[in-house]
Amino acid sequence: AHHLEGPTSDNAPSGTVTFHTLREYVVGDDLRHVHWRSSARTGTLMVRQLIDASLPTTTVVLDTRDLTELAVDAAASVALAAARAGFPVRLVTGDGPVPDAKDPEAVLDRLALVRTGTGGVTEPTRLARGGGSLVLVTPDPAEAGRVAGVRRRFDRVICVYVGTGAVAVPGVTVLPIGSLDALPLAWGSR
Repeated sequence: AHHLEGPTSDNAPSGTVTFHTLREYVVGDDLRHVHWRSSARTGTLMVRQLIDASLPTTTVVLDTRDLTELAVDAAASVALAAARAGFPVRLVTGDGPVPDAKDPEAVLDRLALVRTGTGGVTEPTRLARGGGSLVLVTPDPAEAGRVAGVRRRFDRVICVYVGTGAVAVPGVTVLPIGSLDALPLAWGSR
């Protein structure tokens, strides 16, 4: 959600910082944020409270080592839903970032060109800029465990596991799907 009242977590992405309110100084506040005019008028040291009002980014990581049509469709569904909701979307594969995925049509165009790759998703996931949501789409249940290492950098981490069977990883929401029709049901139940 767009957080106009400030970041919803301690690891919110830095970006657009804007004035929110004035409040009394607390030991440790940055002295550069002191509002001297208000401090002189009230007789109390007042500081500007700033918030990060940037939109959270949805990072979709697609594992292309054993690429299936279902995996591409699932990644497209997640990325398209986020883009249509007006959130920035970043697409990444094992071969690196997918360029120019700014609008919903570009998301679909770029994913239509994705091919089977050789690179795993561990390194691209580790290098992905934090904040917002991280959604990993993979047919490899071991990748869900590997993505757990970056969960502190994101507000939410989801693994869309394109396969059957139970996969449990602490701190990661795992959504096993056997067909694209199962994705909305799995997503809605979380």
